Amino acid sequence: MKITRVRIRNFRGIRDLEIELGKVTVLIGENNSGKTSVLDALKLCLRDLSPRRRFVFDGLDFHLPDGQAEPTSTEPIEIEVMCSDRPDEQWDDELVGRLNRARILQVDDDGRNHVRLQVTCEYDSDSREFSHQPSFVDLQGDPLSRAGARALTVLQEEIRYYYLTALRDAARHFDAKGPFWRPFLQDSQLSREKKAEIEAKLHEVNELVVSSHSSFEQVQDGLTRVQSVVPLATGEAVSIEAVPGRMFDMLAKAQVQLGTTTGAKIPLHRHGEGTQSLAVLMLFSAFLEAQAEGAPVLALEEPEAHLHPSAIRALWALVGGFTGQKLISTHSGELLAETDILDIRRLARTRNGIKAFRVPRNLLLPEETRKFNYHIRRARGELLFARCWLLVEGETESWVYPAAARALDLNLHREGVRVVEFKQSDVGMLTKTANALGIPWYCVGDDDTNRVKDEPKLRQNLGGAEEAERFVFPYPDIEQHLKANGYANVYQRYRTRQKTRAAADVAIEMEGRGKAGVTSEIQAALEKVVSLARAGAQ
Repeated sequence: MKITRVRIRNFRGIRDLEIELGKVTVLIGENNSGKTSVLDALKLCLRDLSPRRRFVFDGLDFHLPDGQAEPTSTEPIEIEVMCSDRPDEQWDDELVGRLNRARILQVDDDGRNHVRLQVTCEYDSDSREFSHQPSFVDLQGDPLSRAGARALTVLQEEIRYYYLTALRDAARHFDAKGPFWRPFLQDSQLSREKKAEIEAKLHEVNELVVSSHSSFEQVQDGLTRVQSVVPLATGEAVSIEAVPGRMFDMLAKAQVQLGTTTGAKIPLHRHGEGTQSLAVLMLFSAFLEAQAEGAPVLALEEPEAHLHPSAIRALWALVGGFTGQKLISTHSGELLAETDILDIRRLARTRNGIKAFRVPRNLLLPEETRKFNYHIRRARGELLFARCWLLVEGETESWVYPAAARALDLNLHREGVRVVEFKQSDVGMLTKTANALGIPWYCVGDDDTNRVKDEPKLRQNLGGAEEAERFVFPYPDIEQHLKANGYANVYQRYRTRQKTRAAADVAIEMEGRGKAGVTSEIQAALEKVVSLARAGAQ
């Protein structure tokens, strides 16, 4: 049983957001674009909420549309979680029976099974308190009045939601009280005879250690004098445990040690942050594998934290093997390099609030998919995090435009603009992908024979924008344009076939000249793409 869709209204920074979820869903987006809020909203509904009406929301969980808004006067929080079966993964009869008995199962005209949970939280002006109300609804959104009292518990038992945040402290997670480590420390599987045998041997070891350490006798004698002031137990009043004598004490002190490159073994919490983070992930995986009931939903926040880029790519194979449905947020282009584009959901701030964007199935033709995987996914996954793409033909533009931006004191990285070459890939594929992911783009091309091939593709993918907002062909040829505007002396130092080396020198000289060295055509293109990036960030 998997979550197929979640809709969130008026929760934190989210006004109204709907996301389709698959077996694997990777959330990307800028900071404060709602990734953590999505994971938290599901946690509140599927793990924290209980039939006993314990209040799990906070006043600041409400969406505050302006600086004067207060939680008591805003719109209610509404979170809807839908679970549906799939043609390739239908629910078995036992699951259908349990959901039917809870009176929450819905079947559509095509015979697909669904469950829809709605959670509403609002301020009650009469009681002057916040209250929340979980309910199940039918396919039209009307409440199921016959839903059983245990309906919420039944759903939470079928969907085990586990959430591992980006702050993965190995010392805390591998503590005896840690939720994922504690189950492995229980000694309930030991027979009474085996437990007694182990504890007897522990007692022998402890006696050997204490008797071999003569100074312990002095401590025992000194502490025995406490009885002269405070009565102690009869029999042996003071004993020293150099080794835990009881099984639960010994297990509570169990710790993981990892070997180093020299062969030495040191406690996990003394290793680097990356190793600790990875170890917690693997503990999480082992915990999930040990769970016998329910279909786990694994929510992972930034699994790449503190890891080397090569390790991040290797990590994805491990994460992909984790049990259950996976919902992952990331800032790593390296991780995206190993991710199917169909599994990515890009969260972005728009004029209408935070929205989710995705590349739909069959949008890209097979050849376009191959080019995307080669030129973007495998080589430049970070492009999917950009606010805006500046599409340029080739290597010369890739040298010149960033240098021109620096000369104009425009910080393309801060603005979220990425320069993307399209001559070796496909401008149609790039614009289609950008539109699907909600990334504004602007194309600058040469007004030459290539324009006949590229311009129709640009027009087909305007996405409702005006042509002037999407592309321009400001000069016949970038090299001739630069030669005619003060950089002929640079090109004279190189032969015709060395134009890319010349472009690198032009970039250096242009940046040194400052604003005066940037042509009006290049400046206009940069200002346009920056304005698109800023508009997209609002």
